[in-house]
Amino acid sequence: MPDTSRYDEAGVSTRGADAALEAIKRHLGPTHHFNLQHPVKLDLGYFANVIELGGGLGLAFCTDGVGTKVLVAEMLGRYDTLGIDCVAMNVNDLICVGARPVSLVDYIACSHTDPEVFDQLARGLAEGARQARISIAGGEISQVREIVQGIDLIGSAVGLVPLERINTGRSVRPGQWVLGLASTGIHSNGLTLARRVLLGESPEEQRRNARTHEAVLGTSLGEALLTPTAIYVQAVLALMDLGIPLHAVVHLTGGGVCNLNRVSADGVRFVLDRWPPHPPLFRLIQERGQVPDSEMFQVFNMGIGLILVVEDWETADVVLTVCEKFNHPGWIIGRVEAGEGRSVLLPQPGLLARGSEIHPA
Repeated sequence: MPDTSRYDEAGVSTRGADAALEAIKRHLGPTHHFNLQHPVKLDLGYFANVIELGGGLGLAFCTDGVGTKVLVAEMLGRYDTLGIDCVAMNVNDLICVGARPVSLVDYIACSHTDPEVFDQLARGLAEGARQARISIAGGEISQVREIVQGIDLIGSAVGLVPLERINTGRSVRPGQWVLGLASTGIHSNGLTLARRVLLGESPEEQRRNARTHEAVLGTSLGEALLTPTAIYVQAVLALMDLGIPLHAVVHLTGGGVCNLNRVSADGVRFVLDRWPPHPPLFRLIQERGQVPDSEMFQVFNMGIGLILVVEDWETADVVLTVCEKFNHPGWIIGRVEAGEGRSVLLPQPGLLARGSEIHPA
């Protein structure tokens, strides 16, 4: 990617986030040795981590929020879907390590306590919990008007996983197939760039444009951006219950296809040469913002919300059939080949991703 990007111009630095993570890891990594009775099983940086509980069982946990999607909700005065996003962003990360999500707690930072807004937030959280089949065991409301103007919604979720079934993609190898499950839209990443491109710069302009109907989308820009994140939990758990080996489960969030490079297998290249047509929302963002392919695939999910790596063609057919029953259409989008280190090749736009960055192939 170039030194500056549209995402940088919108106020989000992906390189800065990588540097910040490295700074944090230097201090937090050593804490893994502070409690050896319940050791941490994974390095920092995967979708979720696991603590050993004993008896061969691990406690998986993660935390995530809805980001600036909340600003779209404020523009429309509609908050009832944000809770679904909050649950989804967490439970979809838990299944990446092979865990069964169990429960979530929420944290709401706010400048006000409007009961109607909080009623809508709670409705969304409850609906997300229903879809994921988890409980919401508690939470926190923090009134911090000096810090937050409006609402910020974050969740932390836990799940259970047998230690021998922790999945970090270590069994990925050449010859396997890569499947993609459809996203429901932008999900909860890249909203800062999408808002600037589609809605404008000033808050007044954004509020006005959020209600503009777009024929290509069949709805208003705001409603399209607010579509809640898909929750893939029940489909993936059904596959696990059937005993179908999933060599990797990868949630396409911030970082886009670069998230495939998080797997622990080495010497593999994910060749994604069957990517389905991009949904209209992403085409609209790219056209209006003059956003290059490299940045689109690094910032957005581009129509694929979850990637599964399976053994062969026959398994792929079974997996896609099961996922379809849970209303998650999917496709074979590529294959695994031998490569140096870990990388993702997108032949059609001519892109190669190593680590967290994408460059021309």
